[in-house]
Amino acid sequence: MSSKRSKNPALPVLDDAFRLASVKDAEESTRDLAARLATTELRRVSHPGRVTWEPTDQADPVPVPPTVVDGDGDLWLRDRGTGTWTMPEFNPKEFPARCGEVLTWNQLACEFGPLTALADDRRIGGGRR
Repeated sequence: MSSKRSKNPALPVLDDAFRLASVKDAEESTRDLAARLATTELRRVSHPGRVTWEPTDQADPVPVPPTVVDGDGDLWLRDRGTGTWTMPEFNPKEFPARCGEVLTWNQLACEFGPLTALADDRRIGGGRR
């Protein structure tokens, strides 16, 4: 995925983290995770009112936000009935096929995290982040 599609230009994305020296210096096998963790920290610093979950945060947040933005800045919506997540703007010509699937929180966080709530509300997810 590419940050050029980001609907939240002020929110740091993975492309921003990949430019950091600490990420460039990471071993190739760990560079993606290093970028995801760096993006998490960039978001927490630049948007302290928003809750951001690391890609390793596997427990469903309580309360669960209705929408989140993934590491590339793309929007995901939660189905209140099933608790699963979908990308409403999925287009197979622009996104990997996996983005068109229905995902659990664990899958979404692990594969597309960090995840950030859209609302500036520290109470979302228990205010942990």
